[in-house]
Amino acid sequence: MSTPPRRIGIVGYGKLGQHLSRSILLNPSLNERFQLAFVWNLEIADIGDEVPEELRLEHLDDFARYEPDLVVEVAHPTITWNYGTRFLEVADYMAASATAYAQGDTEARMRASAAMPNGHGLYIPRGALPGLEEILHMAQTGKLGGATVAMSKHPRSLNYQGELDPPLAETTGVREIYSGPLRELCALAPNNVNTMAALAMASELGFDAIDARLVADPTLEHHITEVTLLGPDTGGPRYSLELRRISPAAVGAVSSTATLDTFLASTIAARDRGDGVHFC
Repeated sequence: MSTPPRRIGIVGYGKLGQHLSRSILLNPSLNERFQLAFVWNLEIADIGDEVPEELRLEHLDDFARYEPDLVVEVAHPTITWNYGTRFLEVADYMAASATAYAQGDTEARMRASAAMPNGHGLYIPRGALPGLEEILHMAQTGKLGGATVAMSKHPRSLNYQGELDPPLAETTGVREIYSGPLRELCALAPNNVNTMAALAMASELGFDAIDARLVADPTLEHHITEVTLLGPDTGGPRYSLELRRISPAAVGAVSSTATLDTFLASTIAARDRGDGVHFC
């Protein structure tokens, strides 16, 4: 007996939403195993012609009527704040905007909802995070005592909401625009540091314990992510593991070109793990 296609609901139709929708609809290696349940976008008229009219969701409150197996957010952190626990009542849920978990009690609410014994899990995509498996192993075995993370991007790829003097657009050289706790940075640059938020979730260190740096570099044609994992502080020499990922990215691009396929791979892998929080 064949397994029915997994139904994917997509919330958002920017570059990531378009890539997911078109891959599910048009990629022969996927469209036998996956089926588009719906596509929602703030401006429904912007949804591409490849999405059939009957799959264009006008009111997000009606999502359950389309019977998704997995809901994928590729829009904005507000989706998780307003709908995350509701999605988990009827389907698995994966959010690209992992910075949503840094606001208030969102992380605690989502973890509690994912723990409900209904078979629906909360999936956290790796994004551009290097060394996810090592991070999870160290966290699960009690060998992760701390972590730092830095991201470097072209100034035009950054949407930083804090005050800068001179303004970001006037950056002429390598410039650190933020250094401090990750939670605050998630509020200042929610579109740029989802990879950092994934580290906070996977490490279980929390958004306040991770030191984060955001660097603007006008010479870059890549997004650079650097993670340092630290062993427990025992008073002696401390274990340290440094991880670095360099991804090509057009000037002004929020996500690197590699991130599109990485997120598609995460969507494919987000299944069959039941209740709880899972990483893919």
